[in-house]
Amino acid sequence: MGSAFSQRVAWLNNRGKTYQEMASDCDFERSVTWWNKMRWEEIADPPKPALFPAMARALQVSERRVAEMVAEQWCGVRPDDTVPEHLRELVAVLRGVYRQDVPAVEQLARMLSDKYTAELRVQSFEQAREEDDEPWTVAQLREMTAKQLRAVHMDVGMGRAAVEDDPEAYALLDSVADGGD
Repeated sequence: MGSAFSQRVAWLNNRGKTYQEMASDCDFERSVTWWNKMRWEEIADPPKPALFPAMARALQVSERRVAEMVAEQWCGVRPDDTVPEHLRELVAVLRGVYRQDVPAVEQLARMLSDKYTAELRVQSFEQAREEDDEPWTVAQLREMTAKQLRAVHMDVGMGRAAVEDDPEAYALLDSVADGGD
C-alpha cells in the first residue's frame, strides 16, 4: 500500500510549511498533532470525503488529487498507474484547458520532453567520457546544443577534454566558439 497522502504532507513540511499552517489552511478540521502524525504515517483512518475541500487547501492540490491520495494510502488503489506521481497534479490542471489550447500545451510538453531527453543524452556521453576518457566523437558532438558545444570547446581549449582527430569535429566546435548559434 502506498503512502501518497503522508508523502505529500512530508514534502510540504520539508519545504517549510508547518503543521500549524496545514491545520490553519483546513480551518482546523484537523489538528496540528494530526498533521504531524499523518506525516509519520501514524493515522489509521482516512479523512472523510466531506473534508476533502479543506484538505486540498492544506495540501495545495485539487480535491480530486486528495481523493486519489486517500484511495492510494488507505485502500491500496491507484487511479491510473500509467501517470507518474510527479505529473498527477498536472493532469488534474489539464482537465481545465480549453480544447483549442491543447495543441499549444502539447507543443510545450514536447519541447520540455525533448530538452530532458537531450540533457540525458549529454549526461550519458559525459559519463561515458569520464569512464574511459576517450575523445568526443563527431556523432556525440552532432547531438549537442550550441551551449553544450561551447562548453566542450572551452574544455578542449583548457586541455580538460579532447575531440577525435576529424576536421568535422573541429568545425563543429569552431562554429560555436564565437558564441553564435
